[in-house]
Amino acid sequence: MDSVQGSGSSEAVAARKGSAPQDEHMAEMIRLGTPGPQHAALRPLEGRWKAHAKMWNPSGEVSETEGTSVCRLVLGGRFLEERINMNMGGMPYEGWGLTGFDNREKRYVINWVDNMSTGITTGGGSMDKSGKTLTTMSRMAGPDGRIGESRMVTKIVDSNTHVFSMYHTADGKERLGMEITYTRE
Repeated sequence: MDSVQGSGSSEAVAARKGSAPQDEHMAEMIRLGTPGPQHAALRPLEGRWKAHAKMWNPSGEVSETEGTSVCRLVLGGRFLEERINMNMGGMPYEGWGLTGFDNREKRYVINWVDNMSTGITTGGGSMDKSGKTLTTMSRMAGPDGRIGESRMVTKIVDSNTHVFSMYHTADGKERLGMEITYTRE
């Protein structure tokens, strides 16, 4: 028998010994990629929604608009995908986002893009102990190019309602910039 083909060959033994770190690495990847209770906490946000938005400009004027949103868990329940359409400032608005829980970082993560920007908003945060309020923080450039912070709060009111609020911080002061009330269709 050829020594390369034999199960007792030095090459075969070395290959088996070399697979242990790969096996550990793969097991860790699987552990970190497995959805858990934090991912399940996003399930109440799934569905088709009517979206009623209020927006406050810096001077305090309020504008309101209506739209629709579809949210669904994707990639095996790892992320909540949202697609929202409404009229904003007299223009059609389309937004797309992903929210998930990063098992490695042990925090919720968000990504958002829309047709009013060429940037990607990213951020992260946590869910309160009740599992009904998700708070995330992000940094993004405003129309003037200045980087500002935003705090985004999603409160699950009941199985048919949740409210998203976005607060902007400028010059050390936080103000409510937008609030969207989602009602299940």
